[in-house]
Amino acid sequence: MGQCCSELTDKTRCHETVCYRAEMLMSRETSSLWHILKGTDQCVKEGRIRGTLFLPPGNGPFPGVIDLLGGAGGLVEFKACLLASHGFAALALAYFAYDDLPVEPEYLDLEYFEEAAEWFRNHPSVVSNGVGLHSICLGSWLGLLLASYRNDLVKAVVAISPWNAPFWIPYVYKGKLSNVFREIENVQETDEGIIYSNCVARAKEFALPSAELAALTPIERITCPVLLVYGTDDKNIDSEFTTNCISERLKAEGKESLCTILRHPNAGHLIEPPYTPLNHSVYMKIFKQYRVFGGKPNEHALAQEITWRKILDFLGQNLRTCKSNL
Repeated sequence: MGQCCSELTDKTRCHETVCYRAEMLMSRETSSLWHILKGTDQCVKEGRIRGTLFLPPGNGPFPGVIDLLGGAGGLVEFKACLLASHGFAALALAYFAYDDLPVEPEYLDLEYFEEAAEWFRNHPSVVSNGVGLHSICLGSWLGLLLASYRNDLVKAVVAISPWNAPFWIPYVYKGKLSNVFREIENVQETDEGIIYSNCVARAKEFALPSAELAALTPIERITCPVLLVYGTDDKNIDSEFTTNCISERLKAEGKESLCTILRHPNAGHLIEPPYTPLNHSVYMKIFKQYRVFGGKPNEHALAQEITWRKILDFLGQNLRTCKSNL
């Protein structure tokens, strides 16, 4: 264990046009933003759980938040470190393409996330009657899925650019495989990268051999507060469509009071903490392709400032009121 210190490195390139070809590169710059506090961090290798645990200074127990990254894979720590600097015990949880975890998994095992959440809430420095989830993109689907199946374990969910179903990879829970949604006919290829947002609303459930679970997340089972965040210029998924699907499912069950929506005009897909750069187009290593995430610089920057404040308030209101069972 050591000092909490997480670095976010950004490599900025200036091109003549929006076509990011090497011959049009005018200049480049690398900048680093460090997130530091006087708490501690700990590499987590517990059974098959992989990640980093960040703890604020003091004795605790602290309200616990698990940070779930999206489809880039690996382990990214800066958001968990930031959450710890605001008084939360935070677990940056890797779930593929890191350490000995599979690089290209055939499915995602929900029990892995269940085990991680159980281990986390039983940590002596964490309030023990439930955890919060901070998630984005693919991670938001997994967070909502875990909240649907384990409402005794999950006490609050932040879902940024949320998914309501597997649009890429199925999941397994208790030995049962899910179906998956697929749609490739409306993929749009541009000079900036591939735009997938037009595929989502048209995607159809694809029945996998031996699958026993429906693809749609059983949102109606959720009993905890949910904060849904999205930008209207999201080019990676139609997050306005998925957000409406989630909120309508909750409303149909009389649970609309659990759902808070932050809609940001002209913000893109990757809504991060404030003062991080707009990632309009991103190279996705696992897919070996550029993807357009969208977003207008000014509106996206404002969305990140507003969202981060709302996230901290939301997690604070719903987790700090939880009393420890210790």
